[in-house]
Amino acid sequence: MLGRSRLAAGAALILALPGIGLASASAATATAAPALAHHGLAAGALPFGAKPQHSFSTQRTVSKNLTYYGGKVLANIKIVQVRYGSGTYQNYVGTGSGTTGAFYSAIAGSSYVGWLNSNYATTSPAQTIGLGTFAGQYTITPSAANAPSTQKVCTSSGSLRVTDAQIQAELKLQVANKVLPAPDANTYYAVYFPAGVGIQQGTSCSGVSGGFCAYHGTVAASSANPEFYYGVLPDFTTAGMATGCGSAATPFGNVTSVSSHEMTETITDAQVGIATKVGAPLAWYNSTYGEIGDLCNAQQASVVGTDGVTYVVQKEWSNSAGACRT
Repeated sequence: MLGRSRLAAGAALILALPGIGLASASAATATAAPALAHHGLAAGALPFGAKPQHSFSTQRTVSKNLTYYGGKVLANIKIVQVRYGSGTYQNYVGTGSGTTGAFYSAIAGSSYVGWLNSNYATTSPAQTIGLGTFAGQYTITPSAANAPSTQKVCTSSGSLRVTDAQIQAELKLQVANKVLPAPDANTYYAVYFPAGVGIQQGTSCSGVSGGFCAYHGTVAASSANPEFYYGVLPDFTTAGMATGCGSAATPFGNVTSVSSHEMTETITDAQVGIATKVGAPLAWYNSTYGEIGDLCNAQQASVVGTDGVTYVVQKEWSNSAGACRT
């Protein structure tokens, strides 16, 4: 899946799957990881450019740093974990020890986020990046219009599907109905899905050959809602997600790695989902390789969180070091 595709407005970085076999994935493909992918731009906008694909075993060597284009960075990310409807969720998509909730709580306040300020604070406008917080988990019941259903696209990505447009619409509805906490300038809704539900973003799909593993996006401000930020994390057992989205020793490790990728990119390039060109409102971006996580795509590492637990994360690009780090 290359970046010449046009995608739905408001969606941003997509972590893509290489062209792997799905139901018949072999041991050789089990260590394949998301390839660099593309950005969804506003309808009719020119794409930023095709992004090359890389396997998990390929280490990216890039000498070009991220450029600041004037957009927003998040001062103190506030992570709201959202479970999208009923169904069977993996045990680690929850709160408590060994879950994504514990991961966010421990990592958002750790050195994994703490070092970003020294590289990606901005002077014009003046913006700093501090530690983040986990604001809890919420389970929503999607409206009939936005509930997962059988669709014509993504036929192999699960028995049910939901589109990015539906996800955005449902988040706005749940905020308006006060089921989800109202967003402030730092709110990031990390949206997880039950098994059997695939995601459609434009003509791209989760868990299929040439598809994606996850992405983050921006909901533009309107008279009904402020601008806010979200990430889409499909179930990692649905379709080809299990064999195409990581090489960690456990499924939970793959999920935390991909989740960390989307989290840090939201912090350093919050408005990418409403960008229509290389320029504002992009924040930190490389016109060839994308965002902070893209330059280090699929390079996993371990970080000790504030709870003393070691978590799998993805390395992120450091402008000062000219290398990937945690």
